[in-house]
Amino acid sequence: MVKEYDILPLMIRDHCKIENLLDKLEESTQVDFEEMKKAFYKLEWNLEKHVFLEEKVVFTMYSPDEVSEGYKMLPKLTEQHNYILNTLKNWRNEIRHKRILKEIYKFKEYLVKHKEFEEMEFYPKLDENLKLDQKILMHDRLTEIILS
Repeated sequence: MVKEYDILPLMIRDHCKIENLLDKLEESTQVDFEEMKKAFYKLEWNLEKHVFLEEKVVFTMYSPDEVSEGYKMLPKLTEQHNYILNTLKNWRNEIRHKRILKEIYKFKEYLVKHKEFEEMEFYPKLDENLKLDQKILMHDRLTEIILS
């Protein structure tokens, strides 16, 4: 299949951006509250956008031929996304109360495991199973959002 339309490289790029933003958030907690708040809002926006990409663009366009096998990973990803979004919600509340964020490292570890699952299992399987027209459409939509 044509590799130029693979989804994995696009998502790796987005994962790297998120990791860098998380590193900046972690560093900002040592600087001051305003820097931390700014770093948090940037991370929050990018993580929410990433979850949107996966759940709206990828999940809705993915229709595997072997349904029972193809859909096995989606509940796990959705559960992980819920944890991510809940953590962001809790952190947003902490920011509103002018508190320094805690457990950033723990969240970073969680995101690394999530990223590894996606990059080692989910996206390779997706790239392998999508038809070329599906890949092109998905690639175009992802590119539009990731590169904006």
